[in-house]
Amino acid sequence: MASSIVENIIRLKSMLSDMEQDFGLAELSSVEKNVYLAAQDIKSHDGIVETKHILDHTFTQKMSRPTFFRALKSIQEKGLLVNAPDKKVGLFIVNSI
Repeated sequence: MASSIVENIIRLKSMLSDMEQDFGLAELSSVEKNVYLAAQDIKSHDGIVETKHILDHTFTQKMSRPTFFRALKSIQEKGLLVNAPDKKVGLFIVNSI
């Protein structure tokens, strides 16, 4: 039984890897992926997200703050997050890949 569970996990991981490749997520580090996916998950209907909410997400809450902010800066440089028009610190628009 344990063997079939492990086999299912392997298949799921392989499928996830294929999907990440298809959607362009494979280019991101695992930390960048977690920050970006957390932002996508909690963005508002107009695509806005706050840094403090990304920090509290399940995908990111165990990251150190320096690691989180390095990944945040990196995905901003890649254009996946952009500062919101009102320039409020910590407020971003989440872009699609």
